[in-house]
Amino acid sequence: MSAHTQETTAPNAGAVFKTAYKAYVLGIYDDAIRNFNLAISMDPSRHYFYYNRGMTYKAMGQKDMAMADFQKSNALRQTAECYYQIGLIKYERNDYKGAKEDFESAKMMKDDIERLNFCLGMIYYRYEDYADALKCFQDYTFRIKDQADAYYYRGMSEAKLGEYQQAIASFKFALRYKDRDWIYYYKMYEFYMALGDKQNALNSISMVIEIGETKVEHYKKRAELYKELGLGFKYDEDIKSIEKLGMETAAVKGS
Repeated sequence: MSAHTQETTAPNAGAVFKTAYKAYVLGIYDDAIRNFNLAISMDPSRHYFYYNRGMTYKAMGQKDMAMADFQKSNALRQTAECYYQIGLIKYERNDYKGAKEDFESAKMMKDDIERLNFCLGMIYYRYEDYADALKCFQDYTFRIKDQADAYYYRGMSEAKLGEYQQAIASFKFALRYKDRDWIYYYKMYEFYMALGDKQNALNSISMVIEIGETKVEHYKKRAELYKELGLGFKYDEDIKSIEKLGMETAAVKGS
């Protein structure tokens, strides 16, 4: 075989990378790492070699190795995807300040990566930056329509800003995907109370009880609304329920 033939048939870095990436997609991570290592040894200048090896390490649960590769990839060429992955690892480690910086860098370059806007919104919400949190949750729910938690925090951000009608609308979207969560109905009760809408507040606190949160405090809130709305017989029923729950609690404590 001639030297020329050997040269043309020998694998190049790109071909080895493709083999590694295929193994990664198939979940054969040891083979993927071995071939990514080989591709990098052949050509250490390609940023996406490190990024994809980092994604493989991440899939294997080796977050430190993944972080090192994402940082190396970014050193060669900054990408939104790398900033996002670095931010995710920091976020999972509760390094919210560091994650915020990386997510913001990613967002400046590309606004629609996976759960970027949700995670960044959660950080802003944690830091009580409700206006920026709301913008992130709005951006996220504009694209992703079926995530109850995103609508929940969009609504909570709106409520923190005093936008109760908008918060109620967001919670109604959330309830399409998580309709048996009593917390959602309880928050809507609070929003309606803030608006002075006692009938809808009554409907919401009733749903809390119907779902199974039959606590004395919930019956008390509903009984007060029944009284204010002139529903005396319903008020009497809830007072009896409160008395019954009180006796059951006392019996449990005395046993």
